[in-house]
Amino acid sequence: MPEIISIGYFIRDLIVLVATSIIVVVLLAMGGKTKKNLGFSYFIRAFNSLLLAFSLIVVAQVIGVLLRTTVLNNDPTYSWIRSAMLTAGALLLLVSSVMIYLPFARGEYMIVPIASEPADSIRYGAYWGERGRAHLIFTELTKRYRMPGIAVTRDPPDMFRRKLGLKLIPVMWVSTVQHGDAVSPTKLEVIMDNLRRFLETANIDKVILIDCVEYFILENGEDAVLKFITSIKDFATLNRGLVIVTVDKESLNERTFSILTSELKPIADLEKTLAR
Repeated sequence: MPEIISIGYFIRDLIVLVATSIIVVVLLAMGGKTKKNLGFSYFIRAFNSLLLAFSLIVVAQVIGVLLRTTVLNNDPTYSWIRSAMLTAGALLLLVSSVMIYLPFARGEYMIVPIASEPADSIRYGAYWGERGRAHLIFTELTKRYRMPGIAVTRDPPDMFRRKLGLKLIPVMWVSTVQHGDAVSPTKLEVIMDNLRRFLETANIDKVILIDCVEYFILENGEDAVLKFITSIKDFATLNRGLVIVTVDKESLNERTFSILTSELKPIADLEKTLAR
C-alpha cells in the first residue's frame, strides 16, 4: 500500500472521484435513449459535451487521489495536468449548458404548445370491451383519425404493431424480462407516470390501449389495479384522452368484472360515436 501523505485531502478527492464516476456511469447508461429522444443533433452535441466534461473530471480526480500518495507524491507536472483537466471540464460544463439555451435565444427553436379543437361527439374517459373489438377501435383511432396513441401490452413492441397493422405507435411492453423496452408489471407507478405525461403533453385528442389487465392483477392484486385503472380514467377525462381497456370476463372474478364495467363505459358507446 502506498503511504498516504494527507489523509484529509485524499478522502476528499476520493469522494469526489466516486461521485463523478457515478455520474459518468449514469450518463453512459441513459445515453442511447436520451440521444434518441433529444432528436436534434445540436442537443445531442450538448449531451456529448456534458459527458466529456464529467469524464475529464473523473480522470483529474484519479490523478488527484494519486497525488496524495507516494505514487505521484505531489509531482508538480501531474498537478498542472490535473488543474488543466479540471479547467477543461468546467469549461465544457459551461458550454453544454449554454448550448441548450442558445438556439432559443437565437430564435432558431421555440416551444409552441400543440393544440387542436376537440371533437364535439367524443366523450373522453375510459371504455371497456373484449380484445378483438378494442384492438379494432384503437387501430381506427390511430390510423383513420390520426390520434396519437400508446399501447400497454404483454406483446413485444414489434409483435404488437405487426399484429394490429401499425408501424410507429409507441408500445409499453409489460414484462419481467430484462430488456430496454420492457417495464415490470409491478411498477404501476412508473407506468402511471408515463401515461399521465402522455396525456398531459399536448392539448389534443389522444388514445391509450391497456391490453393486460389480467396480468396486472396477477402481479399486483385486484385493488391496486382497480385504483390504477380509475386514476388513468380520471387523467384521460381531464386531458382529452380515451382509454380503451380490454376485459376478458372469463379471466376475472365477478367482483372485479362488476367494478370495472361500472367504472368504464362500454366500447359500444365509442363505436356508435365513431359511426356517426
